[in-house]
Amino acid sequence: MAAAPQLLPTLFPAVAAVLTLLLASAPATRAHGSYRCGWCPRRSTASILPPDAGVLTGAACGYGGPAEMAVDVGFHIAGVSAGFFSNGRACGACYQLRCSGRSPCSEGGVKVVVVADVPETNVTRRAGRFLLTKDAFAAMTTPDHAAASTDAAMDVDFRRIPCAYKSKNLAVKVEETSSRERGHLALRFLYQGGQTDIAAVELAQAVNNTSSGTSNEAAPLPTSWQYMTRREVSPSVWRTPRVPVGPLRLRLVVTAGSGGKWLRTDGMVLPAEWQPGAVYDTGLRITDVAANTCGGAACSALREGDDEEQLR
Repeated sequence: MAAAPQLLPTLFPAVAAVLTLLLASAPATRAHGSYRCGWCPRRSTASILPPDAGVLTGAACGYGGPAEMAVDVGFHIAGVSAGFFSNGRACGACYQLRCSGRSPCSEGGVKVVVVADVPETNVTRRAGRFLLTKDAFAAMTTPDHAAASTDAAMDVDFRRIPCAYKSKNLAVKVEETSSRERGHLALRFLYQGGQTDIAAVELAQAVNNTSSGTSNEAAPLPTSWQYMTRREVSPSVWRTPRVPVGPLRLRLVVTAGSGGKWLRTDGMVLPAEWQPGAVYDTGLRITDVAANTCGGAACSALREGDDEEQLR
């Protein structure tokens, strides 16, 4: 970790101060052999996506269609209520759902990844609601209850769990608002595995095409790293108004609560002629389960008094 303080002065001062504290106090992370989070104290509801809602396109989370949203075996896609979605903070977060009464549900319930928000109806004081595809709903219920429950909203317990993308690397999507001519670049991360949050993102010109790697230490580099920022109205999108010319590489801090870890792509991620709407492979895999991704923020975006530890 000795090299990390040499890099932090290149960051925006407020971000540098936070990252110094995070990296200095980082607890150990571990692979997700078992689920760290307990069941959330407040229950939710789950129901099948109504016909008038259309299909889950995933556009709100940056996905281009069903093929891009495909997840590994064992996970289904789901939408959540707007309050739980929280302007996109829930994008890509994975949850396990089970029936509160247990009897209508299969033993393990169902595992879902959030890809969309849905209109709020019959809003209650619960933690929000999950809208499931027919396949996801069938996976959650037992065969003899599935047909009888298709038109009902079922009370469910839920907890955040690690996302598993064995066949996909972490990717970035260039938002349609980006423009090389204006020097504006906006990025959204897709297929973030494990159970982590992204706390900081920087980019720089790619000077070579060496392979990608990850490290808890970021060694000094001869190039100038440039921080990206995000807005409260779109917290899952990272932006810069002065993107460097040429091919680009990335480095980021993956963290949750009090722990942090550097990830860096040594080779090119975005080509010099990057295009709005295109998705690029970073070559990185995230499998960590960070220490503080459970608790109030993971259970409900609606709870008053939640701190800045967010869903994603």
